[in-house]
Amino acid sequence: MTSPKISIAIPAYNGEKYLRHTIESALHQTRCADEIILIDDDSTDRTADIAKSYGDKINYYNDKATGFADAWNRAINKASGDFITILHQDDLLHPEYLEHIEQAIEKFPTVKHFYSACNYIDTSGLVIKDLPLPHSFEPVLYSGTDYAHNYLMGVMSNNHIHRCPGVTTSKSLLLNECSYRKEAGHIADDDFFYRVGHYTDVVGIALPLASFRVHDESETAKADLSERLAADYIFQTLQTKKDKSIFSDADKFIIYITAIKYINEFLFYRLLNKDGEGISNALKKADDFEDIMPGFMKQNLPIWAKVMWSLTENGNLNTSRGYVASLDSIKKLRNIFIR
Repeated sequence: MTSPKISIAIPAYNGEKYLRHTIESALHQTRCADEIILIDDDSTDRTADIAKSYGDKINYYNDKATGFADAWNRAINKASGDFITILHQDDLLHPEYLEHIEQAIEKFPTVKHFYSACNYIDTSGLVIKDLPLPHSFEPVLYSGTDYAHNYLMGVMSNNHIHRCPGVTTSKSLLLNECSYRKEAGHIADDDFFYRVGHYTDVVGIALPLASFRVHDESETAKADLSERLAADYIFQTLQTKKDKSIFSDADKFIIYITAIKYINEFLFYRLLNKDGEGISNALKKADDFEDIMPGFMKQNLPIWAKVMWSLTENGNLNTSRGYVASLDSIKKLRNIFIR
């Protein structure tokens, strides 16, 4: 059997702080990448200088993108490998990552999507979150349905079975069957992982062979994502209901409830901040969800949210603001936002 050609694609934008560590992790694989490409989204820092300092070890492109999902798709189109590993500018691959992925590809030649678990590291590279046991180098085959369910449960519990570093996917699948969707917004990676099992079985390695960096500058750490996540899960609701979804009815219900959760958070924080335009936008998001799932939100609101929406929709904004301020003051948001 001919060994697969594997590309590592690094999309970058103003990534100078961690980029050299990321590139070094790609270069120092026990099974060398057949190609490493870096797609620079027209950075204004030293990203280009860092990438070019590696000479012909890195294929560098300055290719203006419009958002990270667009950058991923541009990288996929430029990559020449049979399989593509996307590596963000601040994340790492462990030295044996490609070695074990290649072994998994050879063991399961019909599978088009592979992953390993990953560590969570801080700005200095120290592991800050232990992953659930057991850990094993042994690749495990999952049906697409089981994978989609497992990934969704990981997102909901914040114990992801993998993150974006540590994922390798067939280029043919990415180009012809299941591309990254820019319309999925902030969770375009989750959206892809929710769908990919519709097209292929999936192989996973439970041992961490990649590292996801958590820091203040990361997109996932920026303040108050509730508006974007409300829009993103309304999109997920629409797609899950409209498409031939791989999710079970129980998993679809979780998607719908998650949309409601973020719509509730969106209104909650806008009331708390006395943001009139934001309150109007939150009401619009609720209407958008109602158009897709008539009656579902009203039937599934937690008690605290029913009060908030009733006061707001009836124009009692001062009372509604006082109500959410009281909820905030008793420090129970973590519990009330999780049904």
